[in-house]
Amino acid sequence: MNTLPFNILIPVVPLVLFSVFMLLLLRRSQNRSDSRQDRFDELYTKLSQEIKFAVAPKSLQLSVSANELVELAMEIWRMEQRLTKVADTLPENHRKGLENSMLKLKKYISNYDIEIVDYTNQKFNDGLNLDVLSVEKDPAVVTPTVKETVEPTILVKGQVVKKAKIILLSN
Repeated sequence: MNTLPFNILIPVVPLVLFSVFMLLLLRRSQNRSDSRQDRFDELYTKLSQEIKFAVAPKSLQLSVSANELVELAMEIWRMEQRLTKVADTLPENHRKGLENSMLKLKKYISNYDIEIVDYTNQKFNDGLNLDVLSVEKDPAVVTPTVKETVEPTILVKGQVVKKAKIILLSN
């Protein structure tokens, strides 16, 4: 009679051990598949980000306001005036390089229909839309002439957006 439970236990114990072993294997494979799934998700996220970066524009398109372009035109004129004053002291290759840069800047603003008008040494006409800062008298002068342009006229599409400021030479 004592052998009966032992006879029953002998086939049941391997079955229980096999079941436990299978459960452990199943659980381990689920952990592996979870880690594989996590790894797959991580790779998918990285690839998605790389694709978005590759397709996205490399630079932002910024709009430039007209006022900023007018200020740029004014600074280009000032730089040109300063360059004219020191051009004789510069080596030729530096001078030519700066002159080329100035031409490129002028071309850039002309693409936006912006024009810089300097009245220096031109005959003065009362009809011109200019601010006269001062008048210098010279009896040798026959017709009034703009002695110096302090600030140029800036035109946008042919319309004055900034009036010139001048010094007038008159008799």
